[in-house]
Amino acid sequence: MYPTVYLAMLSGLKFRNSLPRYCSAILDGDFTRAYCAVDDAADLSERVHSQARSRSNEELTALADVSLVLGNSEEAEDYYRRAQKMVWKNDEQLRVQSCRNTGWLSLLRGRLGVAQRSFARVAAEAQAHVEQRIEAYLGMALSHHQLAQQQAADDALIEAAELADGIDEPRYRLVVDLLAQELDVRLKIRAARALDDNAFWQSALTSVSLTGGGRARLEPACVVAVRPALMSLRIEDLHCMERLADGERGMSASMFIARLERGASNPQLVFRGCLDIVLAALAGGLDDLAADMMSRLPTAVEQPHRDFDYLYCMAKISAQRGDLVRALKFYSQYTTEALRCLRNETATVRSAATTRPRAAAGTVNDDVAARLPAKYRRAYRYIIENIDREDLTTREVAAEMNVTMRTIQLVFKRALGVTPCGLIRSLRLEGIREALLDESGPAPSIYDTAAKWGLKSRSTLAKGYRRHFNESPSETIVAYSR
Repeated sequence: MYPTVYLAMLSGLKFRNSLPRYCSAILDGDFTRAYCAVDDAADLSERVHSQARSRSNEELTALADVSLVLGNSEEAEDYYRRAQKMVWKNDEQLRVQSCRNTGWLSLLRGRLGVAQRSFARVAAEAQAHVEQRIEAYLGMALSHHQLAQQQAADDALIEAAELADGIDEPRYRLVVDLLAQELDVRLKIRAARALDDNAFWQSALTSVSLTGGGRARLEPACVVAVRPALMSLRIEDLHCMERLADGERGMSASMFIARLERGASNPQLVFRGCLDIVLAALAGGLDDLAADMMSRLPTAVEQPHRDFDYLYCMAKISAQRGDLVRALKFYSQYTTEALRCLRNETATVRSAATTRPRAAAGTVNDDVAARLPAKYRRAYRYIIENIDREDLTTREVAAEMNVTMRTIQLVFKRALGVTPCGLIRSLRLEGIREALLDESGPAPSIYDTAAKWGLKSRSTLAKGYRRHFNESPSETIVAYSR
């Protein structure tokens, strides 16, 4: 449930000036009213007058955001696509918006590796303004936390807090502090002795000491602002979870279901919220409450058998009821799904120093592929497979797809904010940089490394690298020396 709450709050703040009715509704937690405030945008022609394009982009993006909050991810994806068409001639804005939208879509679909990479691109984008970077760091914190990478999540939170302290809108800092509180509560629950068989979280809890000051702590905000109703409701939820984890009785499953269903028409939200309560109850030894909550889970949820929190809770409840065969079945499924998540979502891109360049991208959590229309992902794979060839051209990629050069240029430009030629150049430069920073092998020669990536002109390397990273290859090596 909780990533959706942060998308809602950040979306409301994003459009606080341009769409005040939408902002007010979504920060009040009234998502249906927020949808109605911008649903006229869905009826607009995609051929709006040039002066209206910026407005239409904002309305369609807001409509996509609230659709995602309400659980309509396919509708949200369509609105994001239409919104991006309004700004496709602005490369910088389109790149940031494409990565941002893909980040939220991927995060709420459980594609955490894609989400983390998408948000990281926004944070690193020179043209992104400060509020976009704050949102990106918060998205990174959410992604890292769900991958049990708590140190990286804390680092992203600190970056977001430092940026939020420098702007005039204090509610951004309140959102940062709320997420810090959220992660504290969730880690406290997962560190409970009763959940010490939760294998997925043991690596995070082992590497980050909760009692020895091992985590990087966020300083409390020094801001004065009215807390939005949605934020207050989430704080109440967190306090309830803490009290359950401390073993406090007196709260019923009916009460929690009523709280979760207030204004929520998204079964997935209720499902995730129920699991949070079940884990907190199990942590506090409230086994009867946990079992009662599990019996009230919404049934209209896609693939609960792929949710390892659900499988873990089912294993615990089955064991407490004495059904050890069923408990073992669920726990086996839980470990399988947890390992699948760790294997697929945390896969890192290998550098050209240790493998051929064509193997260094196109992984299962590749955010570039996620941003392209499905039909043209084959073109991207072709680029990846031939990236080390100096003579690779847009014309060749178009011929492979059996489309015109103009078509493939427009598709890539509208989806990524960059042409195939520009993408090839960026992939090569990013591969060269990763190879230069790789600590696992001997220090590479700059020009030998560039040649492996199909870039053999020294002047092209020097100019392109400085333009892309604002430093020379040799400065990269010195700044991040081994």
